[in-house]
Amino acid sequence: MKYKLLATLLAAAMLVSPVLGFWHPPEEEYPQHPAFAVLINGKYTWTFKEPADNFCDTFTVEVGILNVTDLFGYEFKLWWNTVYFDLVSYTVEQTWPSQYQVLPLVGYDLSAPYQQVVTALDPSLGVSGDIKVATFTFHIKNDVCYLQGTIADWFYLTDGKASNSCSGKIELCNPKNAYWEFVPKKPKIYIDPATINCSKVGTTFEVTVWLKDIVKMTDFSVCIQWNGKYVPVDGCGIWFYTALLYTKKENVVINEDVFPKANRTTSTITVTSPKCGVYQADPVGSVCVNVVMDPTFPLINGTVWLFKVTFTQCDPWFCGAQPLYTDNGDHTWTLEKGSTDIYFVDGYISVKCPDPANMRIGIEVDYANAHYDFIPIPGDLDGSGKVGIEDLMIEAAYYGTVDQWCVVPAGGSSNAYNYFYDLNKDGFIDIYDLVIVAKNFVRSTP
Repeated sequence: MKYKLLATLLAAAMLVSPVLGFWHPPEEEYPQHPAFAVLINGKYTWTFKEPADNFCDTFTVEVGILNVTDLFGYEFKLWWNTVYFDLVSYTVEQTWPSQYQVLPLVGYDLSAPYQQVVTALDPSLGVSGDIKVATFTFHIKNDVCYLQGTIADWFYLTDGKASNSCSGKIELCNPKNAYWEFVPKKPKIYIDPATINCSKVGTTFEVTVWLKDIVKMTDFSVCIQWNGKYVPVDGCGIWFYTALLYTKKENVVINEDVFPKANRTTSTITVTSPKCGVYQADPVGSVCVNVVMDPTFPLINGTVWLFKVTFTQCDPWFCGAQPLYTDNGDHTWTLEKGSTDIYFVDGYISVKCPDPANMRIGIEVDYANAHYDFIPIPGDLDGSGKVGIEDLMIEAAYYGTVDQWCVVPAGGSSNAYNYFYDLNKDGFIDIYDLVIVAKNFVRSTP
């Protein structure tokens, strides 16, 4: 009978004694004496100094006791800043198979501070190791703003006590590990998609300007730009610009769901976009969107898209209307690659957090540009996206001639000569150039 009782007690001990390492911090941070500890989103608060989840998100807070022996009862209080956080729910962990809960009472109103008092019931054994005793879910209110900077001590533990099975006091370390620095996320503006690839002249594509993790937004003013491409215009090393991308005001769309036209005090769209196929003195294009909402309009929070722009791919080798070729070293003769960034150059996001302020892009607001590549298909002379009979006919039309550079007349439009069809640049357009196009016939991938 005595052995049977012993076996039962050992089995119970195995059930209630957690394995060392569960809910366990790194060894270099592990306390030498019993201590209350707090985890926020799975990270111990004495090392938690990272940007927190943003407004309206939820996160978990766990409370436990580390490195304890023969724990038979405990109590603690958890405080938080009720201006910024709401307690949504809590769970008292089942530390012992049989336990008695004094606090929190049934119907607890979820207001700070939270107090918990729990003890084991005989004949349960005291537990040892790292013990999680409570789990909380908090909601971040809409008042947390990046401009307010770092705020500390929003979650802290007080009045932590622990008892062993002999009703003796378990000495605990200073619970400074409940300290937390809450750093609201810095907003970010970015372009989606971040990488755009085209292989056909005249292709259209759409990009969207997004704003992430903004709080109490009222208005915005955002400008994006893109560049053109140099092309040679004579044999003396003179170069001019040609447009790479084109858009117009009608291709810019503001988010009507988030910024309804009926509630806008000001709404302007300014587009400067060099046209395709025309000599350019300055091929830099830009789109600027400015929106000011009625002061009574609800403040905007979270992640939203601001506006969308539809672009058209120009012929990046324009000199007249003809493409420029280079030798890539293996005689496949690929069209030159045309590249640019669609990038943020100016702007701000207006917020009312904590006071009206303009958060400048690149300073208070992080940004990420988009990259655009026109990756041509070898032998695609007309930029149609494939190599076909039309490309052979273009090459044949200049067969037997001597190459010449293109020139830019006084009127500003370019005229192309047959320099661009001398694919191997030997001074003549002959069978060697025709074979280069034929070699890539029906090809439709770069």
